[in-house]
Order: sequence, then C-alpha cells, then structure tokens
Amino acid sequence: MLSLLFSIFMGALIGYGTNTLAVEMLFRPFEPKYIGKWRLPFTPGLIPKEQNRIAESLGALLEEELFSAEAIRNALQAPESKAVFAAWVEGLFAAAARSEKTPRELLVSALGEAEYIQKRDDLSALLSAYLAQKAADARLGEAFARQLSRRADAKIPFLPNGALEDMYVNTLGKLIDRELSASLPETVSALVRGEIGSFLGTPLSKTMKKNEKKLPALREGALSLLHTAMMGALPGLLSSGEIRRLTVSRINALEPRELNRLLKGLMKKELAAIEWLGALLGGILGLVTYLAGRLL
Repeated sequence: MLSLLFSIFMGALIGYGTNTLAVEMLFRPFEPKYIGKWRLPFTPGLIPKEQNRIAESLGALLEEELFSAEAIRNALQAPESKAVFAAWVEGLFAAAARSEKTPRELLVSALGEAEYIQKRDDLSALLSAYLAQKAADARLGEAFARQLSRRADAKIPFLPNGALEDMYVNTLGKLIDRELSASLPETVSALVRGEIGSFLGTPLSKTMKKNEKKLPALREGALSLLHTAMMGALPGLLSSGEIRRLTVSRINALEPRELNRLLKGLMKKELAAIEWLGALLGGILGLVTYLAGRLL
C-alpha cells in the first residue's frame, strides 16, 4: 500500500513540478543567459523573447475583432449604451442647472485666456459667415418685392394679376438684396458677437432657468448630437490603426518583469489549473506505472 501511495505521490510531484517549471519558462528568465559566448537555450523565456510579436497579435485582435467598426456601431446602438449616454447628458444638464459659474469662466479654466479668446472669435466668425450666407441665399429682397407686388395688384383691380411683379423684383428686390449683401455680414457679426458674449457671460444656472421650457428639446438634441458624433467618429478612429498602434506601443514599452506580473495576474487561475492538472496526470501516471509493475 505504501508503495502505491509513494508511486502516486511521486508521479503527482513530478507532474506538478514539470508543469510549474514549464509555466515559469514562459516568463523567465527575462534576458538571455550565457556561458562564455554560448547562449543557453530557452533564454530569455518565450514571452519576453516574443514580446513584440505578442503585442502585434494582440493589437490586431483588438482592432479587427473586439473594436471593429461594425462591433462599435452595434455597441453604440445597444439600449444599454443609449441609456449610458442619456444618463450622462442628464447629469450634465443637472450640473449646469446648479452651477453659478459662467461658460466663460469654465472655458478659460479649461483652455486658458488666449485660447479661449481665439476659439470664441473663430466660432463667432464661422457662425456669422454661415448666417449671412443663409440670409443671402434666401433672397429676402426678392421675397419682399413679390409680396409687395401682390399687395399692389390687389389694390389696382384694372391691372392683370402679377403685372407689377417683374418690375418690383428687378428693381426694388434686387436693390434690397444688394444692400443686404453689403451690410449683412457686419450686422450679423455684431449680433452674433453680442449673443455669444451674453451667453458666455451669464451663469449657467440662470441660462438654464431662463430656457426651462426648452430643456426637454435641448436634452434630446444634445443626446442625438452626441450619439451621431460618436457613431460617425469612433468607427473611423478605431479603423485607422490607432488601436493597434497604441496597443503595440504600450506592450513594447513594458519591462519584461512588468509584463510577467500583468499576464500572470490576468491568467492566475488558468496557470494554477495547468500546474494542478500536471499533478493529477502525474498521479494517474504513477498509479498506472505501479499497476503495470505489479502485473509484470
């Protein structure tokens, strides 16, 4: 009986020790070992030796499978993601409703005075140009002239319907549009600067209270804008190779000891299972060896 137990114990010990050594040889040694000029085999360990290839493979896996454009779109469309966005937007609005700071103070704190002024002026210029162009495209002078000609036609019954329209449009309408084209940019720019300045200088809580009735629509608009922006930006960003580049860069920057600690932490249970599986198989082999010896 003692021989049987000893055989099983030795088999289990050898199996456990062999697998433990094999696991350690995946990670250690961290650098090549030499006897004179001859490098010992299996040094460094497999993982330190193949660190760059592992980084490349992991980066490709993350980019092509876990963070593919399709996977990101599906994740963003999921109800759970939409709920997270909605909660974030709601929290943002709630924080704004409690804040006594002005947008200017927050932006200056985040960007600095010089960059804040630059971005404010850029936004004013962009918005002013857009509104001025929209007004010019609308041909407000022509529209006003057509409306005026219809009123004149109604008061002069003996003229055919629309008889004055061409005259009004080609004279008064075009004159108004020409004057508007010349004066609108400056007028719109001044108006936009005033409105932006007023908004940036008003405490957020006051602005929120003033627009209380519009808040539900603003929340929906902000949520839609956030979702649309992420749907448009994230897949393109993640398919640009940035995820792979960052992954490779980060893993290659790790010291072998740090990579060892990280991987062992991730696979702690699995590595322990391999070691104990070696003990089990070794014990079974010891039992079989004992029984075979008895039979022979």
